[in-house]
Amino acid sequence: MKKILVVATALFFSQQMFAQDARQEIIPRHIVTAHSAKYPDVKVEKWQPVKEGYQARFNHNGKLRSAYYAADGAWRGTESRIKWTKHLPEKVQTAWASSGHINWKVNTIKLLETPERHLYVLHVSNGSLLDSDHHDAYAEDRALYFTADGELVKKERI
Repeated sequence: MKKILVVATALFFSQQMFAQDARQEIIPRHIVTAHSAKYPDVKVEKWQPVKEGYQARFNHNGKLRSAYYAADGAWRGTESRIKWTKHLPEKVQTAWASSGHINWKVNTIKLLETPERHLYVLHVSNGSLLDSDHHDAYAEDRALYFTADGELVKKERI
């Protein structure tokens, strides 16, 4: 009986490992080439398919970044996280202070680099009352998009 259980367990785990390997997709060479041209000498930690393209996660200049490519290999953009509001450009800090959201909690800050421009995205919420599951009971979450010059170009509820 023990022998059957050991064989069944080994078979189960080998099938699980095979299933995981079968799910991993191969990234087309032109996508890898496009990334290598944009970020030479950078090792990709993880590739994954995303809606309408591919994402590469990698470290560059000491920051974890995610680059997005269309199915044809065109670079769509790269995002990286900014840890503190004090690391934002002065013009963005000033614009955020006058945006009406200065007292809201900053959840995350990201720099979004696209072929057209660079945007600083602040994800903020105003909730402070927690429900029984420790979620914000009456929170509003917003994403604020600022240009490097401090212009608020987009504000959306999330």
